[in-house]
Amino acid sequence: MKDRFDDPPTVCSLTTAEFRDHEATLLAQFRSAVIETEELQQGYAFRLPGDRRSIGLIAELILAERECCPFLAFEVSALPNMGPVTVRANGPAGTKEFLKSVLCKPEAST
Repeated sequence: MKDRFDDPPTVCSLTTAEFRDHEATLLAQFRSAVIETEELQQGYAFRLPGDRRSIGLIAELILAERECCPFLAFEVSALPNMGPVTVRANGPAGTKEFLKSVLCKPEAST
């Protein structure tokens, strides 16, 4: 059986200028909202507050990333009583390094 990550290459389809714009806006907003980062075997888990703004930001990020980085897989879990939301992002070989450079805060990167 083929692994679900076998096909797409681990590259972003944005041009350099598009990526810079994306990084200066959406990616920067996401990084600043993250309250905890956990390293996973093939990616990272990011914990954010469970408020409306953070959940909207997570949805916007996932929609954008699915268009330019089709190799990424996302899982979202939300704790009850407006508790934190966790976004797990992973993919094929090379994904962890990609995520570290794009979504992790420099001080949180391991």
